[in-house]
Amino acid sequence: MKLVTRLRRIALWKKFACLGLLCLAVIAMPTALYWNEVNKSLAFAAKEQEGLPQAHLMLNIIQRTQQHRGLSARYLQDESMPKNERRSKAEELEAAIFAYEVYFDKHPPNPLHSEAFAQLVAKWHEVHRKVSQKEVDPRESFTLHSALIYAQLQFLQSILDFYQLSLDPGADGYFLIEASLMRLPELTETLGKIRASGVDLLTKGKATAEERMQVRSLVLMSQTQMGMLNAGIKKAAAGVRGGELIAQNYLAINTQYQKIIELTARQVVDAETLSYPPEEFYAAFTFGLNSYFSYAHFAIDRLDGILNDRKLASKNSMFALLSYVLLLTLIVAFVCITFIRKLLLQLGGEPYYATEVVQAITRGDLDYHIETVHNDSLLANVKRMREQLKENDRLKSEFVSTVSHELRTPLTAVGGALSLAISGQLGALPEPALKLLDIAQKNSQRLAELINDLLDIDKLSAGKLALDLEVQLLMPIVDDAISAMTSYAQKCGVHIVLGVRYEYLLVKVDARRLHQVLVNFLSNAAKFSPRGEEVIINLDVSVDKVKIEVIDHGQGIPESFHGRIFQKFSQADSSDSRAIGGTGLGLAISKELVEKMNGTIGFVSTEGVGSRFYVVLPLEEANSD
Repeated sequence: MKLVTRLRRIALWKKFACLGLLCLAVIAMPTALYWNEVNKSLAFAAKEQEGLPQAHLMLNIIQRTQQHRGLSARYLQDESMPKNERRSKAEELEAAIFAYEVYFDKHPPNPLHSEAFAQLVAKWHEVHRKVSQKEVDPRESFTLHSALIYAQLQFLQSILDFYQLSLDPGADGYFLIEASLMRLPELTETLGKIRASGVDLLTKGKATAEERMQVRSLVLMSQTQMGMLNAGIKKAAAGVRGGELIAQNYLAINTQYQKIIELTARQVVDAETLSYPPEEFYAAFTFGLNSYFSYAHFAIDRLDGILNDRKLASKNSMFALLSYVLLLTLIVAFVCITFIRKLLLQLGGEPYYATEVVQAITRGDLDYHIETVHNDSLLANVKRMREQLKENDRLKSEFVSTVSHELRTPLTAVGGALSLAISGQLGALPEPALKLLDIAQKNSQRLAELINDLLDIDKLSAGKLALDLEVQLLMPIVDDAISAMTSYAQKCGVHIVLGVRYEYLLVKVDARRLHQVLVNFLSNAAKFSPRGEEVIINLDVSVDKVKIEVIDHGQGIPESFHGRIFQKFSQADSSDSRAIGGTGLGLAISKELVEKMNGTIGFVSTEGVGSRFYVVLPLEEANSD
């Protein structure tokens, strides 16, 4: 309950701030997840881009190795070929290897890559040495170079795998990578083998059926590879911005491929005599292979552009989402602030404060302090209503007080005159007249009691009723109340019974006012008890308190009336035809008097069984019984 009360007292703007933060958290969670995914995508693309320069360098090495393979075979086969041409290609390959090593110095590689590249360099130096010193024949040179190129292609694939280029999540990037960095190098190697075989056969000027069949099988393999390359380039060109340029550039190398394949079929595979100049055959193939490698480098550049575009798009999407979240947050904040401001203007204060004010006025506390600076607000109207109620209450109290005082004097005179007439001091009166005078005297007494109650409640409301609190014995006050009500109880046909007596109980009370409270209890019990029943007054003593109970066996109080029993002018039967009279002020006055004597008042009642009204007072001396 304390937690609920504290929560209710939290300022409205703080509650809406918490609600806004909660909404922001709900929005921020998926935003954070999206942000994380975008960062993963950016990191993936950045890592891919790290591998592109190495792919460039490795393709250069493969291209130079293939060229050196062809020149080495011619060099070992043709004594008349100048050494400078082969040496030039060897120097170009050394330069390509050196460029990769320089890149490694600036960008330290993975240790496995560094070791694998060192092995490739060592193999190259061994091949180069053997060819330079002519320790191998043309066929063995071709085999050594092919093994080296195969190792280089494997190394290129390891680069693609390490930098996750072969796992590119975008279809556009994946197909371009597959075509240009996997399919195309494989195709160039097959074409390089066709070139070497063709040059070898053309140089010899003859070819066996088996040699022709080997060349034919290489051609068929290249056609299969070219078909897969065509499919990959087509998919890549269809899925990227600027795909037309990719397709257009590829069309040129595709045309070149058809030319060299036709040349091979016409001059090597299907020719009856091998008379085509090997230098021209070598040059045609070399031009084609160089164009393929140029396209591979172009594709890598395009791939770098694709990755940049992807990173830029991801960043734009991320910033757009952040802008949306920020805008949404500002809108929510603006709506909350506007709503709170209008609500507070309408209420005139915090909702819990307005609720407390209304509850206080509802329970009759017209002195509850009301603070508000908005003159047209709910609290301002409640404040004006409270002032009007206070003014009406003041006027009512003044009216009741004035009327009560004005009525008391003539009523006293009337009551005195009636008493003289009934007592016979004014002479004998007929029986009918005596009956009428007796009725008039009883009603004048009732009217006097009503006036006294009105005066008491007026003084209590105004805080002007002073009590004379003294430490005194409780039992004599109880006895006096019983004695005062014995005659009235007999008229009602009931008997007052006192329980256990406690002769030495000391309480600090106003004896006259406590007597008034007990008389009120006994009077109500007698009025509402059936004839022949008993009204019991009982004392229940604890260590430091005494409880005075008045118990009747009447009809009881309806449960719906329990909450109003101590309110002014409250009666369970308030109709004009009720059988039992009364002002409805007695219990309200009793409650005020008991509380002023530092006691508590209460009751327990069950319909059809009876009621138990009690007063609990503190003892001046602890009970030792």
